[in-house]
Amino acid sequence: MIKIFSFLLFVIISNNVIAMVKDNALICDKDRRGYKFITRNEVEIFSINFNELNIISIKHSYELAENVIFIRRPVKEFNKENITKPMGWIFRRNLDYVSLDFINGDWRRKFLWSCEITSFKGLEARLKDKLDKFINASEKKH
Repeated sequence: MIKIFSFLLFVIISNNVIAMVKDNALICDKDRRGYKFITRNEVEIFSINFNELNIISIKHSYELAENVIFIRRPVKEFNKENITKPMGWIFRRNLDYVSLDFINGDWRRKFLWSCEITSFKGLEARLKDKLDKFINASEKKH
C-alpha cells in the first residue's frame, strides 16, 4: 500500500501540469521570455530586447482550456466583442510553447520552446541574469 501511494505521489509531483495558472510564472526560451499569469484572463509577457538591452513587458489576454493555455493578442488591442485567434499556446502537460505567425492570410507555426514553472522573483532574476551575461559578452568582444 505504501509503495502504491509513493508511486502515485511521485507521478503527481513529477508531472508539470499547471492546474491553476493564476499567480504562476513560467520561464521559457532558454531564459529569454517569461509569463506571469496575473488574473484568470490576463498574462504579462516579459522578454529581453537585445537591441535596447532591457527587459520589456506586454499584457496579453489568455484563455485556459483543458490541455492548453491560448495566448491572445495584447490586452490594449483586444476587442472583447471580436474574439481573436491565439498568437500561440502553452501545452499544460509538458509546458512547451508554440508561437503562431500570420503569413499570407493563414496562421502558421513560427517557433517552439520549452518552459518551466518558477516564481515571479525567479523569473525576474533569470531574465536579468541572461541580459547581464549578454551585455558582458558583448563588452568583451569590443
